[in-house]
Amino acid sequence: HRHRHIKGHPCAASMARAPAPAMLLLVAGGSMACTLALQLWLERRRRCFGVQRRAGQVAQTVPSATVPRTSWRAGDGRRLCHGRNVEPFVLSGVTLGKSTEWTDQYLEASVGDFKASAHVSELPSMDFVTKNFAYEVMPMREFLRRALRPEGDRRYYYYRSQHTKRNKPSSLEVLGPLAEDFSLPEDLLEGFSTHSTVSPATLRTEREPAPSHASFATRPGAILDVLRIASAGLRMWLHYDICDNFLCCVRGRKRVILFPPTDVGRLYINGSSSLLGSQLQDGTASHLSRLWEEFPLAEDAWGRRREILLEEGDVLFIPAMWFHCTEACPLQGASGGLCISVNVFLLRPDLEALHDPKDVWANRELLPAQEALKAVDNKALPALRRLPAAHRSFYCRKAAAAFLAEAEAAEAELEAAVDRT
Repeated sequence: HRHRHIKGHPCAASMARAPAPAMLLLVAGGSMACTLALQLWLERRRRCFGVQRRAGQVAQTVPSATVPRTSWRAGDGRRLCHGRNVEPFVLSGVTLGKSTEWTDQYLEASVGDFKASAHVSELPSMDFVTKNFAYEVMPMREFLRRALRPEGDRRYYYYRSQHTKRNKPSSLEVLGPLAEDFSLPEDLLEGFSTHSTVSPATLRTEREPAPSHASFATRPGAILDVLRIASAGLRMWLHYDICDNFLCCVRGRKRVILFPPTDVGRLYINGSSSLLGSQLQDGTASHLSRLWEEFPLAEDAWGRRREILLEEGDVLFIPAMWFHCTEACPLQGASGGLCISVNVFLLRPDLEALHDPKDVWANRELLPAQEALKAVDNKALPALRRLPAAHRSFYCRKAAAAFLAEAEAAEAELEAAVDRT
């Protein structure tokens, strides 16, 4: 799973002869063998249609589209978050409660003694697949000091909040006063439901009046809340989430690169994370040219990416299954500082019964998808591998055609729904 190049993978010899696989819908959670087979097949198609980059051609560095930005207005939540074919958007000027008071001094006074488990890396680009970072536990006040990267400390620091019980979703509740400080306009959460793993104490009862803003204790639509604090310059790896979420920029700035779900077969996905790690954030032409040599399929996806630079008070809506990676940026004119943000993950009522109750980080596949992926890995593939090569090729292609037809039918259904609205 850690091999970064298809040609160097131990299964590459057999993969090179593999037929078009039946896994276009299964890459996100299936076996690495399925992923590699699909990527090899797509690369062969790519070459047949003559779309590979020619020698000396400059890699594209301008995004194909920007994320639309609009000023926050009360009542916009349902219109923006619950339409058909929802795409990312940014709301500017959102009131995020008292989180604007999260200065270094305030955080140290409020949660300075809290034990923080931090990611520590010698490099600015963190990679979940290769695990190029270590975990260190330290008091929050020490983390805040070290994350500012004082003179002599060249390492990068990253903290994400988590529940005291590892099998429970993260909640700002574990950070005491910070939970009461942070809030979102309630109508942004309207229409989302709460998963059963969230403590009943976090639910607002029907007898209580609906507040204009919802703190952690009154958010009816949140699965989990994650506080993130990072050193300026830190880059987080490319991944996707099963739930919609709001990424709220509280302090500093954050650059976000996004790809649509249709690029799942081009982003070298292993589990819910990409083998590209956080290499895409270094978007110089020379770096990208080298990157495409190692990950040729990703170049096509790069041309369809969306980019946005979040400012303090911006809220980015990231729909489920949209791939994204981030870079912590200092305020304009500053050379350092902390980047602080909060993710609020959401669950749509129509998906509640399909959601895995053991999902802690909003990245476990929906239950029917888990069942299908398990059947492919444990039953379909072993059965097909018992066939002679010619028959195995034929039936894999037949299965691939069925999966592709199902995907196209689903996409047509989505397009028809958009046309009706």
